[in-house]
This record gives sequence, C-alpha cells and structure tokens, in this order.
Amino acid sequence: MTETSTYVADGIAAGLSTYPHPRPVMDTGALAEAVRVQLGTWVTAGFGIPVPSPEVFAAAPAESVSRLLAEVAERSWGAGADGDAEAWGVAHLFYAHAESLYAAQGRGDAYLLGALYSLIVARAHLRDGYEGRFELSPFDNDRRTINETALIETIRVQLATWAPATFGTVVQIPDRWEMRTAADLSDFIADVTGTAEAKYGDMDDDSVRGMAHLANARAHGLKAGYGHGDAYVFAALRSLVLAAANLA
Repeated sequence: MTETSTYVADGIAAGLSTYPHPRPVMDTGALAEAVRVQLGTWVTAGFGIPVPSPEVFAAAPAESVSRLLAEVAERSWGAGADGDAEAWGVAHLFYAHAESLYAAQGRGDAYLLGALYSLIVARAHLRDGYEGRFELSPFDNDRRTINETALIETIRVQLATWAPATFGTVVQIPDRWEMRTAADLSDFIADVTGTAEAKYGDMDDDSVRGMAHLANARAHGLKAGYGHGDAYVFAALRSLVLAAANLA
C-alpha cells in the first residue's frame, strides 16, 4: 500500500470511528494523571522528587497534584538552566502550583489543564534550557474553560518546545491564530509524524517508544479532526507528552 493510500485509509477509519483505541476520557482523574505522567518525565531526575503511583493520585486527583507541585516549586530554585531559562521555568512552575491550588479548591478541571500547560513550558526551560517565550496560560481570557481552543494551544506549545529542536527546522510551528480547529491540529500532527518517520529509519528502544506515542497522537488527532470530541484532542496531548520524553 502506498503512503498516500495509507493516509486515505487512516482518514476513513477516523471518520467511521474504527480506530482500535479505547474511547478517551477527560475528567479530573484523567487530567491529574496527565500531570503525574508529565512530571514523571523529568522531576525525579531533575529534583530527586519521587512521583507517586497512579493509584495514589486516583484517590484524590486534584489534591495530589497540588501537594506534589508544592514540593516541586520549593525545590525549583537553582535548577541550573542557563540565562533566563531558569527564571522563566521557575515562574511557570509557580504558576502551575497556583493553578493546582485552585483545582484542589474545587474551582474546576480547567485549572488542571492550566497546570499541565505551565509544567510543559517549565520542563522546556529547566530541563532543556529553552530560551523562547510563551504565555502563562493557554486560555483566551481569564475565564478557565476546557475547550478545543485551550487544548489545541497546549499542544501547539508542547510541540514548539521540542519538535523543531529534535527533528530540525523543517518542522514549522504555526502561530496561535493559524491553528484554531481540530482539523488544523490533525494536519499538523501528521506533518510532525511524517518528519519523525523520515528521521528515525534506524531506531533504538527510545525511538521505538517515542514513535509509538507519536502514532497514537496522530490517531487521536484524526479522530478529533473528524469531530469526535475534545477528549481526543486531550488524548493526543497525553501521547505527545510521552513522545517528547522518549524522543527529545
């Protein structure tokens, strides 16, 4: 089967809901688990902080996030990044902690998404020395609402923090206003995946795992692009967090 026909088949499968993936959920527990996984990709190695098991988080999701982020924020000073990267990273960490406190107070799951967004940026600054600048929040205004726009912006920023550096400048990150719909997101993830496939012809174990997560992100992106709901955009984000941990 040619590459073109594979993409066509993928599109048809997404449109007909036949992808062999469990239907994703996007609730307090799922958002907290995404935060836990994201922290697990770097805070243990960076700060020596153990990340609790999924079972511990599941017992009290928002409260578990808040407690863990309090410890991470406390240890974040002197993280060792060069230039302004440390200052920006610490700022995003403290912002993530503030968002998690609101979530723990019962103000809504959108604050967990805000915390996840800030942690993605903090990782880029503190672990990778990223010198770019991002907004402190993925939301369009001060009202915290989980919607397609906020999820897409989180993914756009997540990819910006690692994809160009990993795959080369051939990966062009669109501006915020250029990627506003799930269909735009689906096309962008497909482009990133294609670039990754071209780079990793001979793969080690990390690359295999990373490419598997990218493939999952692309599948979820297709589902979102065909109108199956914001939960698939969130599922794509979770897969991209794991892809970055293995490929960046």
